[in-house]
Amino acid sequence: MHEQLMTPVGRVKAYECPVPLDFEPWRAVTDWVPNLVVYEWATVVGNLLNGTGLNYRIGGMYLEFENVASPGDTVTPPTFDRTRDINYYTNLSGSSNRDYLRVGLTAAQLTSSDSTLFPGGNKCTYFARSQGATGVHGKTFSNAANSVIFGASLVAYIDSSDATQDLILSSMYFATADQQAKLSTSQIGLEWELTLN
Repeated sequence: MHEQLMTPVGRVKAYECPVPLDFEPWRAVTDWVPNLVVYEWATVVGNLLNGTGLNYRIGGMYLEFENVASPGDTVTPPTFDRTRDINYYTNLSGSSNRDYLRVGLTAAQLTSSDSTLFPGGNKCTYFARSQGATGVHGKTFSNAANSVIFGASLVAYIDSSDATQDLILSSMYFATADQQAKLSTSQIGLEWELTLN
């Protein structure tokens, strides 16, 4: 009998990160939202387990945004499945109003969901926040452009200077009520939790 490799379970929460970022605490603005762990997660973990290099660790997040016509407008997310990879984000170069931010982590931690079964820790939590004024494909990210973050991915940056080598571990999209408009007074932060059982 063969045991099935268990896929991690993940969830995401959004925060408002007031400016200046160093002095104000993050404020949660959504409940937990589920993610979908994609097939590339096995490539990420397999390379880490084989000792290929620490560059296969999670390096940051993609924050996908759309510049909507008017403040308060929401975004219709695309459908996707576990085959999601960098090609989706590369193809956003042809969009007139969608782009993504490639941001590094602000923090990461390992805790335990069950101190008896996993005393050494089995729950990875990652934090990142929006930054900069343009997306990877050059579209403006700002309050004035009515930028709305509506999805994200958790990503291994194999080469921090070359996004074409990135590997996606998991992706998610917010329901319309939870989509985050860029405000002039704050950035948008994400807490991404992965539980390994």
